[in-house]
Amino acid sequence: MSKRWPTSRDRAEREILPLNLSLYHAARDYPGGGKAIAAVYGVPATTLQHRLNPNADTHKLTVDDLEYVLEATRDPRILDSLLSLVPGAHWFEYQEATNDSSEQQLMESVAEMSSRVSDLLSRISEHRKDGVYTSGEVSELKKLKGQLISALQGLLVSAQRFDGESSHG
Repeated sequence: MSKRWPTSRDRAEREILPLNLSLYHAARDYPGGGKAIAAVYGVPATTLQHRLNPNADTHKLTVDDLEYVLEATRDPRILDSLLSLVPGAHWFEYQEATNDSSEQQLMESVAEMSSRVSDLLSRISEHRKDGVYTSGEVSELKKLKGQLISALQGLLVSAQRFDGESSHG
C-alpha cells in the first residue's frame, strides 16, 4: 500500500505555509476568490490574481496585497506564516466579552486548551513511531504548538475576566 502524497490543500490545513502560499490559499478559499477581494478594495482583479499565483514569477505580491487579503479573509494561515519568520512569536485573536457568563467562557477556554494539548501529544506520538521527523511533520507540530499557545493565552484572558467579576461581584 503506497502512502498518498499530500496535496497543497492538505498541507495548507496541517502545516505553516510560506507566506505566498498562505495568501494564495486564503484568497482561493474566500467567497468569490481573488476577484472578490479585488472588487472590495478597488484594485484590478487580474493583477491581484496574478500576484497571488505562487507559480507566477513575473508578478510579486506587495504589502498592499498582503493587507487586502488579510483584512478581507482574516485567515489565520497568513498570521501563522508571518509569525513563523520570528522565532518564538505567536499570535492570539482577542475575543470581546460575550453574553456568556465568565465562568462559562473560562470552562470553554480550559476545554479548548485541553483539546490543543491532546492534539499536539497525539501527533507527536504518531510521528515518533518511525523515529524520524520529516520536515512536514515538524511543520505540523510547530503549527499545533502555536495553536496551543494561542489557546493558553485565551485561557489566561478568560481567567482574568472571571477573577475580575468574582472579586467585584
